[in-house]
Amino acid sequence: MKKILLILIALITFLALTVYSKSSTVSKENEDLVEIAHKEIFGTLNYGKVIFKHQRHIDAISKILNKPKDLTCKECHLRDENGEFVFYFQTTTNLKDPEQLKNLYHKECLKCHQMLTAQNKKAGPEILSCRDCHKRKNEKLEVKYPMFVFDFSLHDRHVSKNKKDCSICHHIYDIEEKNKEIALVYEKGTEQSCYYCHDFTKKRGPELSKIVNVAKQKNLDIKTSFHKLCINCHLQNRIQSIESGPIECLKCHTGKYKTVEELKDIPRPDIGQPDRVFLSIEGGKMKGVPFKHEFHEKNNKSCRECHHETLRACRDCHTLKGKQEGGFVNTLTAFHSTNSSISCQGCHRNMTLRKECFGCHYLIPPIKTEIGRRDICTRCHKGKKEFEEMKPFKVSLDNIKNEVLINHIENEFEPVKMPHYKIVKKLVDISNQSRIATYFHRDIQSICKGCHHKTKEDAEANREKPPLCASCHSVYFDSKALGRPRLEAAYHGMCIKCHENMSLEKPRKCYDCHKRKRGNINVYN
Repeated sequence: MKKILLILIALITFLALTVYSKSSTVSKENEDLVEIAHKEIFGTLNYGKVIFKHQRHIDAISKILNKPKDLTCKECHLRDENGEFVFYFQTTTNLKDPEQLKNLYHKECLKCHQMLTAQNKKAGPEILSCRDCHKRKNEKLEVKYPMFVFDFSLHDRHVSKNKKDCSICHHIYDIEEKNKEIALVYEKGTEQSCYYCHDFTKKRGPELSKIVNVAKQKNLDIKTSFHKLCINCHLQNRIQSIESGPIECLKCHTGKYKTVEELKDIPRPDIGQPDRVFLSIEGGKMKGVPFKHEFHEKNNKSCRECHHETLRACRDCHTLKGKQEGGFVNTLTAFHSTNSSISCQGCHRNMTLRKECFGCHYLIPPIKTEIGRRDICTRCHKGKKEFEEMKPFKVSLDNIKNEVLINHIENEFEPVKMPHYKIVKKLVDISNQSRIATYFHRDIQSICKGCHHKTKEDAEANREKPPLCASCHSVYFDSKALGRPRLEAAYHGMCIKCHENMSLEKPRKCYDCHKRKRGNINVYN
């Protein structure tokens, strides 16, 4: 009996721990939940986090006070010196002292609950019983909201609504003013993204760091800044019965984001930027580059894709030798680094990682500027201010073989009949659908290099003398050429890897390409 009891206790304990250890993410659409943990202040929590039902409290307070929901914020949130709500709880500063913060929550929350109970109204916990709020079942529960993106469509809507008054949202710290409190000012022509000054996760240059440090001193990170600016504006509009944006978490944090294609017809912010730019630098030896700024605007979801520090021209910070404002990154690196997503060459390389491109480009090494070829460099460095528009090209059976028979190493399988023209036609179609691919894939030779990666371009177009894989890859492994696979491995590595990178379903198995010869047992069917 004792053994049975011990087994039951062990089983119950196991089940309890299993349930307790489960972690889930809240995604309810009918209430906005807030996770109260402040681990950066409290560290390890003795009783775990509190899951605060924000919308339920708004609804309850509105009903009790008989006030619109928009007027209930002041019951929990105080106003700063400018009369705007600060979305910390019952304080205008971000308390760093754990004991003060704990006492503030306990005092104000319980006081409100006790007052409502005294009025015979339904309320939350009114005595300090820790587990009434710090529920064990919530300790592993995660409250995560999707990232909010203020895209070009939202920006255009705000510009139209505010009649192009940029000062409502855009400002800068007057750090040059001496002997007085650093204040916000609006300077026309300095309108930039909030992220430049309020995103503390990015390393900034010496010029911008001065302003970022002021924002840090005021505890105005990107989340706090957005909430303070946007919600206060929306609240003020609602009070004045003006059409306004949302104040509920899930109305902004929807997890739905517009694509570049959906944003293509939306006007971009206008600060006098030119549609076309001729990129040149004083003292540079290379010819200038015609740059279609408007085209790049329409193909990115944010100006910060390129303008990572400010909206000024690249050459202002990145000179031939480099200078402090640009982190001593010179012009060559700024425009050509393949390891940076914000350089021209790095961005273009990242585009080749898409599945429709990566089938060929996974084997094509990125062009290194230090050993760049003249024919590659001159694709961009033309020295002409006109932007060259490239037209898509076509392929036909007149210059492309319809089918190629691969039979160099046939043994137990029949030769492979590769639909050569069909493959080339498909790759050309993919290339022609992209303006950047069309610009760099000038002719059929560019497409051929996806497979024939080590041959001369002029040989690719010669139908009578097609380059063969066997010309480089021998049937047997060459121990003196460790980097060169044998012929069978070259075929399989090229074809199968391309299919995988392009997410093609077939062919991937032996019998998808090969037919086993008669007399051999087909173990694949």
